[in-house]
Amino acid sequence: MPTTQSQHLESLHQEASALAAKAQALTETYRRATWVRFTLVFFPVPFVVVLLRLQLESWHYFLAGGAYLGFSALLYNWDSRESDKCDEAVRAAGRARQAYELASHPSQRVA
Repeated sequence: MPTTQSQHLESLHQEASALAAKAQALTETYRRATWVRFTLVFFPVPFVVVLLRLQLESWHYFLAGGAYLGFSALLYNWDSRESDKCDEAVRAAGRARQAYELASHPSQRVA
């Protein structure tokens, strides 16, 4: 049974809506989780240094600095991957919406 133009448009519209909802959910999840990732990097090492500043020897500060840089690099890598997932979902939703709009344009309709 061949699909009609209206069924095709409806399926494109549903796909575009579903992808837009997925992109919105991913973006919202990313925004909520970002502050946790930043806290995991920018809080523990400085907190330990401040807490133990009277017991630390000079070489401990070099270790703390290295740990801080390592955690920062890990955060940057982790956050970049999560951001790329959100960007790809937004692009997919945009492509689906564009396909729907092109298909629903009056010049595409057969009389």
